[in-house]
Amino acid sequence: MNVFVENQPNCITTLRVELEPERVEREWQTVAKQFQKHARLPGYRPGKAPQALIERKFAADIQQELQSTLLRSALNEAIDQKSLRVLSVSKVEDVLIAPDKTMRFTATVVTSPDFELPDYSSIDLELAKKPVTDEDVENTLKGIAEQHAEFQTIEGRALEMGDFAILSYAATLDGKPLAEAVENCPPLLAGKPNWWIRLAPETLAPGFSEALVGLNVGETREFTVTIPADFPFPGVADKTIAYTATLHEIRTRSLPELNDELANKLEAGKTIAEIRERLRTELEKYAENQFETAKRTGAIQKLLASAAFELPTHLVNNEMSGILREIVQENQGRGVSDEELKSHEDQILGAAKQGATERVRSTFLLLRIAEKEKIEVTQQELAFHVTQLAARYQVPVQKFVKDLQQRDAFGQIREQILAGKALDLISANVTVREPVAPAAA
Repeated sequence: MNVFVENQPNCITTLRVELEPERVEREWQTVAKQFQKHARLPGYRPGKAPQALIERKFAADIQQELQSTLLRSALNEAIDQKSLRVLSVSKVEDVLIAPDKTMRFTATVVTSPDFELPDYSSIDLELAKKPVTDEDVENTLKGIAEQHAEFQTIEGRALEMGDFAILSYAATLDGKPLAEAVENCPPLLAGKPNWWIRLAPETLAPGFSEALVGLNVGETREFTVTIPADFPFPGVADKTIAYTATLHEIRTRSLPELNDELANKLEAGKTIAEIRERLRTELEKYAENQFETAKRTGAIQKLLASAAFELPTHLVNNEMSGILREIVQENQGRGVSDEELKSHEDQILGAAKQGATERVRSTFLLLRIAEKEKIEVTQQELAFHVTQLAARYQVPVQKFVKDLQQRDAFGQIREQILAGKALDLISANVTVREPVAPAAA
């Protein structure tokens, strides 16, 4: 068997395969005899019709069966012969069985990227673990207290900084509604009816809250805001926007005192000192997890910096689609509207593509390390991982397993476990140094 290989960009490889006539003839005879055995022709008992007649009568069917059988075996042999790491077969075409019984075909396959593994036996990282301070504990406690805040409607005075205003507002640019004048304009910047806004320097846009100070309930005010050049949305940067705002209500927020009464509301029978201690423990555990995550991420990034390779485009696109779903679901869960998501489409797509590329590169690197280290996945590990996934998605285990079987997804689950075990291995090889403080000027 002759195999000619042509490597193309994006991990695509074309195989041109030619089978010798002796092999094709042997397989032809095998298939023809199977047809002879089962064929029913007038005037002949089953299995007794002459093979020559069978070959003439069922030539097309025999050739089709022959192609199917030889294609599978020949393609696998060609892949093994050229030591290719094939992820998938894109297409098989130009199949030809010539009169001399030679057979040719062309196969296009997607392969794993070929690259030299960087040294992962010792990885040096500069990394600091953030200590948990008393201020961290207090800020966390204050954040919890804000969830138990009470709001009071204020009457008899004008709006002040720090107040919560319920107002309706609309924006225009050069006489046009801002949403029309600026493509994909952030909805909050363009205007909202009956919207809650806390008057603070960072709210909405610089100068917006300050322009509302002194407004009374029922009053309408017109004012302009000049957007700074470094504003996150470039479509309105350096532009002067005209606003019309009507105040409906003023409210203030009263925070509960950080005392045992609040502690008892948070957790029956606990004192504020005990709540603080519990929060410190949780923050320290979180800091430790963050440190370990940063160590693992740093190790991967350092190795990837020494391993340049192409990626299969379809894998990056598939991963990107998954990340986009995650981003949309997360933002929708936080109450972000579809309209607002649409306004940040370019940024979201860019972040998803970058994240997908990094994930796919990391996976290939870790799987190569797992292969070199002969890391394996046991049935117990696979069963435990599947059970955890079923619990996460709140699906009965048997139904989840059946779905994985239908999607032929167990290979992907195994790869996830292998990558995780390889990451554990390289993480254990990391030496962490405290960052060197910059020298005083």
